[in-house]
Amino acid sequence: MTNPFSKIRRAMAAHKLLSAILVIIIVGGLYYWIRHAATASAEPQYVLSVAHVGTLQQTVTGTGQVSASNQTDIPAQVSGTIESIDVKVGQHVAAGQLIATIDPTNAALALKNAQISLAKLIQPPKATDISNANANLDKDYNNGFNAASTIYLDLPNIVAGMKSLFYDQSGFLTDQQSSYLTPTARDMRMNAGKEYDNAVVEYQTALAEFQSLTRDSATTSLDKMMADTAAMQTDMAKAVSDAQNVIAYVTTYQPDYDPKGATTAATNISSWSSQANSDLSALISAQNSIQTDQNALTTLVNGADQYDVQASELAVQQAQQAYDNYFIRAPYAGLVGRIPVNVFSQASNGTVMATIIGDQNVADISLNEVDAAKVKAGQPVLVTFDAISGLDATGTVEEVDQVGTVTQGVVSYGVKIAINTQDSQIKPGMSVNVTIIVNQEDGVLLVPNSAIKTQGNTKYVQVLDQATVEAALNAMRGGAAGGTAGAGGSASSTRRFGQFGSTSPSQQALGSTTSYGTSTPSRGNSGPYGANRGNFILTISTSAAPQQVAVTTGDSDDTNTVILSGLTRGQFVITRTISSGSSGASSAPSIFSSIGARAGGNAGGGNRAFIRPGGGG
Repeated sequence: MTNPFSKIRRAMAAHKLLSAILVIIIVGGLYYWIRHAATASAEPQYVLSVAHVGTLQQTVTGTGQVSASNQTDIPAQVSGTIESIDVKVGQHVAAGQLIATIDPTNAALALKNAQISLAKLIQPPKATDISNANANLDKDYNNGFNAASTIYLDLPNIVAGMKSLFYDQSGFLTDQQSSYLTPTARDMRMNAGKEYDNAVVEYQTALAEFQSLTRDSATTSLDKMMADTAAMQTDMAKAVSDAQNVIAYVTTYQPDYDPKGATTAATNISSWSSQANSDLSALISAQNSIQTDQNALTTLVNGADQYDVQASELAVQQAQQAYDNYFIRAPYAGLVGRIPVNVFSQASNGTVMATIIGDQNVADISLNEVDAAKVKAGQPVLVTFDAISGLDATGTVEEVDQVGTVTQGVVSYGVKIAINTQDSQIKPGMSVNVTIIVNQEDGVLLVPNSAIKTQGNTKYVQVLDQATVEAALNAMRGGAAGGTAGAGGSASSTRRFGQFGSTSPSQQALGSTTSYGTSTPSRGNSGPYGANRGNFILTISTSAAPQQVAVTTGDSDDTNTVILSGLTRGQFVITRTISSGSSGASSAPSIFSSIGARAGGNAGGGNRAFIRPGGGG
């Protein structure tokens, strides 16, 4: 029987060129078909993370050394007799423990007085106090009315006398006699006369106002009357004083000018001046009393002015501080090294009362100017030691240098950290590594930093909806259960699930959207002080296009960024995109690889997903 392959070989040998062309066409067509199928079925892969609620911590790290315990001389800040010494040399004392006392008697009295003054200022008014204040005010108005009455009783005599002085024929400063005066005296007389005439006009107006009132008139009317009367009386007293100056000038420089009339005029004008000024003083005193008692009544009814209260409170604080200075206390925990004073001896400001050797270790580190600007006293610190494996100590920032040190153009600032953990293994001089928590935000929505993208001034993330992710997970689950390739996904992918590698990965990794916001992250991703930063990473392959969502971001750390708006917890955000050509692009497809494609059960298309535990998502 003729072998058909023998015929084919003979035909190919007879037609070598045609056979070669035919083989090339078959191989090329097969290669094109495989290449086209691979390209058509290839889909981009997305590395996803989940927007989750957690804690964001911003930290500053540094290195330094443990310093020796502090040794401090405790000086007195006041003077006085040492009343007691309350510790012994070698005794361990706590921070704030009493070391010694200087007699505080005077300071205690000053503090008590300040407290009483404040209490009186802020206490509610008593009915009797208000009644007494009103009575005092009524008395003041009565005195003011009496003072005004006295003025109007005395003024007629003064006005008449001044009129006689200037206008009577025998008056000392009449027109008839003024021709004998020197030019200076005449000018002085003219000015004094004008002031008198103006004062008389004011007097007549003020008198009419006074006569229209009684003691029981409204206080506003009485206030105005007293003010007008005081102004008038001031002008009248000025006119009398100027006339007195004219008489004094004439009798001094023109002794022959009416010597007999000069004596009488000088006596009268002196009496009028005294009377006018005395009456004016009484009225002004009454007005001042009215104002003082009116303010007191207002304060009593409405309460003290807030600034007066604040000033009184400040006085109490100052008195309290002055009192506290008489009690010498340990600035920090430690041993009493020495006590160089005795009971009943005298101490003055600056006298060393005791020496304390601290038992708290301190870490001294140096930070650059950028990091130092973020650090403040009181911030928590995590401290580790190169020489002590496994010891995680805590501490607190105690102080930050305000002046930097420049070394080769680089500015650094010293930071002192109090190590709160007491451990006998910690020794001075040991190297330390510190992590200072400069900001912590709890219960915020977080996404990985790699998910944040920027376009112009807008920040956005790319998200895939839950249906797309669930389809990929279902395809993956179907491939795992069937063990063969198909439209649903890949069977071999179940071996890559890691901690999620159960028979139902979609329930673990997907579940419901809400579950991502409430699940506890992996403790392996906790930051200092147990700040949860855990998440997991989900890798899927899908032809679905991601959605671009604009977001408003807040603070960020080395791993995560706070999302203020734009996302809700549980949404899937893309942290990385793996293009269709990069996944498995290490070797090109060939005829030989395609021959065994179905044997592995991995030729199927559709969505595919791979899940692995994530860090810091």
